[in-house]
Amino acid sequence: MNLIKPSVACLEKKICRFPLLVNLYSRPYLQVIKNEIGLAQISAADKVLNIGCGAVPFTALQIAALTGATVWAMDRDADAVKRACFCIEQAGMDERIRVIEGNGAYDVLSGFNVAIVALQAEPKEDILDNLLAAALTGGRLVFRRANNYFKQCYDRLPLKMDPVAEVKQHMQTFDRSVLYVKTG
Repeated sequence: MNLIKPSVACLEKKICRFPLLVNLYSRPYLQVIKNEIGLAQISAADKVLNIGCGAVPFTALQIAALTGATVWAMDRDADAVKRACFCIEQAGMDERIRVIEGNGAYDVLSGFNVAIVALQAEPKEDILDNLLAAALTGGRLVFRRANNYFKQCYDRLPLKMDPVAEVKQHMQTFDRSVLYVKTG
């Protein structure tokens, strides 16, 4: 049984009320997010959807802080959503980030042109299909891919569509972020 995802969710729910711990926990992801910003060419003009934000929405926080983009952070866990709202308020980012409860495989907002999908979000194929249906033409969709050692612990991306670009990541559980672009 995979204990990684529930363990991470539990940890995030415990630390989300402590800004210092949120900062320490998020620090290893800063370069990941910078790489993804470059991969998807995110700017202040973008509307970004972050699927699988968790109780510590570090991806949403960093994207908003580094680019000035408007961000919607989504999670299907109601408790994580409540805690993420508190975390974002504590960071003073509630004007730029909106947290919503929803399932990225079914409940996607319209009007976004960039999506960042967390490693633990699933089912990946349904999320990809839903994002492709909902994204604006030219929409950029970034997914984190598990490395070979952890590929059994996370849902896999479908092979039916090749990413247009990727960036290597130096994380314990994932080794790359891949980019899909909605055409026509």
